[in-house]
Amino acid sequence: MTAPLSRRSLIAAGALAPLAACAGGAGVAVWHGHDPAARRTIDHRVWQVILDRNTRDWPNGITRVDYARVSAADRELLEAYIREQSALAIASYSRREQLAFWLNLYNALVVRLVLRHLIVRSPDDIDAGGLFSDGPWSVPLASVAGRPVSLDGIRREALAPVFRDPRWHYGLCDGTLGAPSLPRRAFAGVDVDRRLEDAAIDYIGHPRAVDFPAERPGTVRLNALWRRHIEDFGGTVQGVFASIDLYAEAEVRRALARDPDVVWMDDRRLNDLQA
Repeated sequence: MTAPLSRRSLIAAGALAPLAACAGGAGVAVWHGHDPAARRTIDHRVWQVILDRNTRDWPNGITRVDYARVSAADRELLEAYIREQSALAIASYSRREQLAFWLNLYNALVVRLVLRHLIVRSPDDIDAGGLFSDGPWSVPLASVAGRPVSLDGIRREALAPVFRDPRWHYGLCDGTLGAPSLPRRAFAGVDVDRRLEDAAIDYIGHPRAVDFPAERPGTVRLNALWRRHIEDFGGTVQGVFASIDLYAEAEVRRALARDPDVVWMDDRRLNDLQA
């Protein structure tokens, strides 16, 4: 059983019919366990403290992180938060609590990763180890329920197979300016559905995600986020269009209905306040 879906999510399930077959397969069996009757909640207050102290709203609508000024005390808090989250018996929680858990853990791991490699212009440049290292995305960064997890693993093994609604992509920040912004409020199970609705609307409404260049009529620039994870959006560009259509303004929906040519874009620079 997956997390309850909003009305828009139910529409999305119909619009993206191929999604169930393209959402990452069965994944890791341990992440499918949950307790639908559980009423316990996960405490994310420490993560909220870190966000309050070290993130800023930017005039262009993209949250920035003041990495260089994160105090030693806040670094210790972040380490403690990740340790505490990693030690949870996550299978004993409800689906909503699990979704908020994975979103917050992913974002916290990205912030910790950047703090450990401050002299980088992009998270893609981080060499986090591994025999054939290609950035930090597939390198285990924590252990949950005794299983090592990487950032790609959270997306492909924990989120995609269990939460078959690709809105969760909009709640994850990979530390770049082109990605969905780092949420300045920690996710919580009680309102995670609404928060992801808002995140989808905010991201899709920003030109770093969807843009129609005046100099190239009949063309749409889409963020490469959708290309990298196209299997979660039906596996086709038309599936991406259908997902965007759910959250876009009427003008964007009309333009997509004309089936424009797609040019992919992305800004992989670090979302650093000092940049």
